[in-house]
Amino acid sequence: MESLDALVARARTAIADTRDLAGIETIRVQYFGKKGEITGLQKTLGTLSAEDRPKAGAVINEARNNVQQWLNERKAVLEREALEAQ
Repeated sequence: MESLDALVARARTAIADTRDLAGIETIRVQYFGKKGEITGLQKTLGTLSAEDRPKAGAVINEARNNVQQWLNERKAVLEREALEAQ
């Protein structure tokens, strides 16, 4: 499995390269959908020992929050650009 840092870097690049709102939604589903990459990582927490679970959960949640923030920021920029174009 790819490292979490690489996954987050790939997500950030994809978000920055997105040029429309449909692309933002596609990325959101790719990472946070039912079978999304970050969602899948969260589902694996149950297989970890009770000692490792809190630390791993915190790291995954931080990554999730960062990607979600970038998505929200990019979406806001694209919405503003769409309004200005009208």
